[in-house]
Amino acid sequence: MGKGFAITSDLNLGKMLLAGYARHLVEPSTNGVNGHDPSSKKRKLSKLPRIRIAAITNDTVATFASLAYAVKAAPNSRVAMGLIVGTGTNATVPMKIGSLHPAKVKQLANPDEVETVVINTEWTINGTDKPLVDLKIKTKWDLELDRNSEAPGFQPFEYMTAGRYLGEIVRLAFVETVSEEVKESAIPPSLHTKNALPTRYLSEVVARSDLERLCIALELQYPSESNVFWTATRTKLIQNIARAVQQRSSALIAAASIGLLDCVGDIRIDREEADLAKIGQEALPLEELVVAYAGGTISQYPGWLETCQKWIDILAKKASRANNHKQIMLKEALDGGIIGAGVLAGMTDKIA
Repeated sequence: MGKGFAITSDLNLGKMLLAGYARHLVEPSTNGVNGHDPSSKKRKLSKLPRIRIAAITNDTVATFASLAYAVKAAPNSRVAMGLIVGTGTNATVPMKIGSLHPAKVKQLANPDEVETVVINTEWTINGTDKPLVDLKIKTKWDLELDRNSEAPGFQPFEYMTAGRYLGEIVRLAFVETVSEEVKESAIPPSLHTKNALPTRYLSEVVARSDLERLCIALELQYPSESNVFWTATRTKLIQNIARAVQQRSSALIAAASIGLLDCVGDIRIDREEADLAKIGQEALPLEELVVAYAGGTISQYPGWLETCQKWIDILAKKASRANNHKQIMLKEALDGGIIGAGVLAGMTDKIA
């Protein structure tokens, strides 16, 4: 979704996956070798195992299932949410069936036998930027990126938070800021190109280098005609912009995570002045809510995970005193997309 390619809406994905795999279950024989007839069209079986589709899932649901399976069950700890922050971002939570819209309930195969459904939220989809607009969080560079994207308005929250776009936000902000003091022609020509500053470069070079080494690296990667563009001041500027964009990304994901956990009743957000006398006066045991995460941005961008955890802690505490006995922990689900798919396949009733 939103990655630049499309499939037909009536595609039977399970059937197509099996058909594609089946083409590789046989391989050409060694015709004409060791006495074989070169005109023979026989093919021999490959060493690939025969499979059938037991479950189809996306990476976010699989990440949730992976850690929910791997973490030892405990009375005071459970996996409450799955989170992906990589090229894109998404989240999943288990939700009581009574909280679903009736139209969603009708789509379930056995709604009377189900208490909880794992929801793939697609929380970046069109319409999710209303609070960002209302609170005036979007900058002119966010608006420019959105306007010039392949699908304007389609994934507005993702355009501000995910790895595919952070580098472009930094490029837009840096080029415009520098243009206020130097001629446009003095700026390295490559920096005028869309997506010329990838998030991976920010993560591996800009965020990890000292000022002197970064100045040299930038001159090599983005040479200027004058050879004096990358001063210590401009190098520090691009570092500061990159850090601000990274921190905002992780803070926005933290805020969305807190909102989602409130939506399913795992934590509380006081919408009005709370009656402190009625909230949490009794000593309750600490409950750990685990957020299973995966994705290159959250896992590999320096400081991203730590900033996100910090804001989750702050927001949960500020949201309500009722959350004082809750601890929300980000925990990595290594290979969650693969392991989770296996877990879900193993849970199906049709498994042999």
